[in-house]
Amino acid sequence: MDPAHRDRLLIVHCDDVGLSWEANEAARRLLTQGVATSCSVMVPCPWSYEFLMWYREHPKLDVGIHLTLTSEWATYRWPPLTAGRGLRDKDGFMHRRPEEVIKHASVEEVYEESKAQVQRALEWGVQLTHLDTHMGASLASYGFAQAYLRLAESFGLPPMLLKPTPELQSQAIEQGYDLRIFELMEQASTPRLTGLFSAARKGTYRATKEAVYRQLAQLPTGVSYFIIHPALASDTMRAITGSWQQRYFEYLIFMEEETRRFIEAQGIQLVSWRKLQASTET
Repeated sequence: MDPAHRDRLLIVHCDDVGLSWEANEAARRLLTQGVATSCSVMVPCPWSYEFLMWYREHPKLDVGIHLTLTSEWATYRWPPLTAGRGLRDKDGFMHRRPEEVIKHASVEEVYEESKAQVQRALEWGVQLTHLDTHMGASLASYGFAQAYLRLAESFGLPPMLLKPTPELQSQAIEQGYDLRIFELMEQASTPRLTGLFSAARKGTYRATKEAVYRQLAQLPTGVSYFIIHPALASDTMRAITGSWQQRYFEYLIFMEEETRRFIEAQGIQLVSWRKLQASTET
């Protein structure tokens, strides 16, 4: 890495890959032509196989598993891979919210489901770069966080973890997280993030882009994770989620060469999980 840029490193990360073809195609374009440096796949979703088959032909990219314990949309749903009853709602799908997973599922059920998702991707012949968590469910309780770290260690994959800065701890308290989870993160030997961001929602493309640029300009020192949920616009995405417009905005913003130039002008270096791991091993 260029020592001049060590102070502000940035992973632009595409979440929710595998959700739909539109999400897959947006991630493909962003990883190969746009600003994104990482993505993660929701293995229980119907389009995960399609993306991972493409990834097999592009193995140098940065692709992890978006460990999925929830199925939040109104009519577009998916079940768990495993048979744990606590993972399913009355209709047989994953629960809609992390709080419901905490209420109904055991830690062992969560661990076995998460393990099955990683194993399925590996059985499909891909090389994974990291683990992270859909809707934060894998970190929603102390027991779940322990299972998350145990899983990461067993597969030798770096998990998405946060450095417990005062700001992040304050956010965690507001959102009801168990602060003992930060103690677990402190003990981990893998890279930890000092900033976690998601694209601002402003209603129009121009306002959203300006807000994203303000966020980028204010990145802290260390490694920041900028999460986007890109997808192409389509009738399918409109039917799945009311956030389809925001997802399309995020795709457009991070496909623009102007965004790359803006990041460079801020003295921010784009990195990937592969680069972070290489830097810790040298």
